Amino acid sequence: MRFGIDVGSELELKLYQAVLLYRNDHGNRVMATVHGVVQTETNCPPALGAGQLLSTAALRELTKQLGTSSQAECLPDNVIARTPELIAWWTPAAVRPMFFRQGSELADISGKLFPHPALLFAARNGVLFVRALAESKRPEADTKLAAAPYWNIDSDGKVCAGTMRVPKSGSANSIPVWQHAFFQSEFTHPGGAGRLTKRKGGTAALWKSLLGKDLFPRSALIETETVHDYLRKLEAERR
Repeated sequence: MRFGIDVGSELELKLYQAVLLYRNDHGNRVMATVHGVVQTETNCPPALGAGQLLSTAALRELTKQLGTSSQAECLPDNVIARTPELIAWWTPAAVRPMFFRQGSELADISGKLFPHPALLFAARNGVLFVRALAESKRPEADTKLAAAPYWNIDSDGKVCAGTMRVPKSGSANSIPVWQHAFFQSEFTHPGGAGRLTKRKGGTAALWKSLLGKDLFPRSALIETETVHDYLRKLEAERR
């Protein structure tokens, strides 16, 4: 009996090893063993050979073969955290143009200049997340974040891509591309996931009131979790 996995029409993958995971009843101790695959009889399914404790070196080699390893790269000062699947960075408060969908209630002020708060961005597997910062300085792990008061964003900070051109890479070099995509794309609609600002009338009223202003009002922000807790949550959702 042949045991394999067909991927497309030109590539065939055959089972040659298996990894078994063990943990205690409390779930606080984990161990892994790697087993070779033995074909005992022609018409029988393969069996597992004797296991060996999975070493750190073997695990590193396995992740490399799976394509999840990351090369060393020089990270700019604005990067807050980096994993193979996620990169997080911050931007200071600034006055920037905003673009709104034609036909929306903010279409008349599309393309005008508005003050933006400092922001924490996180890109994970081609998806962008954003939170606001009350102060325009590099955040620490225990810095409190706030909901980003923009259209196209849900309560967890996930950005609806819409007209954005999403970078294929998750490296530090992709940061300017992500920021350009976010600020230069059209904000088309409210996220519909609860309040994102304390401003009476919601995000539409907020941006109307900020037209031509120099500073984003800290009092308009709704505080959420810390930087550490937010990034941990994004990591947990990936698993």
